[in-house]
Amino acid sequence: MKVAAMEGNWQTDTGVPLLLFAIPDQAAQTNHFAIGIPNMASFILTHDWQGEVPGLNEVAPEMQPPVFLVFWSFRIMVAMGLLMVFFGLAGWVLRYRQRYHQSRWFLQSLRWMSLTPFIAVLAGWVVTEAGRAPWLIYEQMTHAEGLTPSLTGGMALFTLIGYVVVYSLVFSAGVYYLLKVFRGGLEKANQPHEQDEVERAKRPFSAAHASLEGEN
Repeated sequence: MKVAAMEGNWQTDTGVPLLLFAIPDQAAQTNHFAIGIPNMASFILTHDWQGEVPGLNEVAPEMQPPVFLVFWSFRIMVAMGLLMVFFGLAGWVLRYRQRYHQSRWFLQSLRWMSLTPFIAVLAGWVVTEAGRAPWLIYEQMTHAEGLTPSLTGGMALFTLIGYVVVYSLVFSAGVYYLLKVFRGGLEKANQPHEQDEVERAKRPFSAAHASLEGEN
C-alpha cells in the first residue's frame, strides 16, 4: 500500500501512468488535476508497459496510509534528488569549460543546494513512516496496538518536546557551521599554504619520515 500511496494509484490496473502532479482525495478515493506519463508507473514497477500495479482499493479506507502526505513527500524527495543530479552535471560542465569559479549563479545556488540533502532525508523519512500506517508490523500489529498502555499524553508531549529541542540544537549548529564556511569563501589559489609540522605518508604502507629516507 505504501507504493500505491506513493504513486497515487487507487485502482488495481494495468498500464498505470506515472503521475507527475495530482491532488489525492482520500475521501473520494480519487485524484484531482492528475498529470502523468502513460504506462510509465507500470514499466518502472514491473518492467512491463502493461504490468499490473496494485491499488489502494485492495484494502479498506481506514487501513490506507495518509495518501496526500505520502504522495507529495515522495515527490519532494525525488525533486531534491533531481536537483542534486542537475547541479552535479552543471558543475562538471562548468569545470570542463573552466568557468566554475566565474559562474556566479551556480555558486550562489550552491548555498541553497546545501539544504536539499536535509529536505530529501526528511521527506524520505515521512514516506517510510507514514507510508506503512496504520501498521507497525504489516498485518501483525497496528499503531494503536503498539501504544504503551501506561503512556500518558503528558509523557508523550514531554518526549516530543525533548526530541524537538535536541534536533533543533543540532540542526542550528549545523546551519551555523555551514553559513560560517560559506561566508569564508573559497581559498585563494595564490595563497601560500603553511607546512604541516608532521609530514604525511605519501604512499600506501609508508609511515617513514622523509628525513629518515635521506639519512639512508
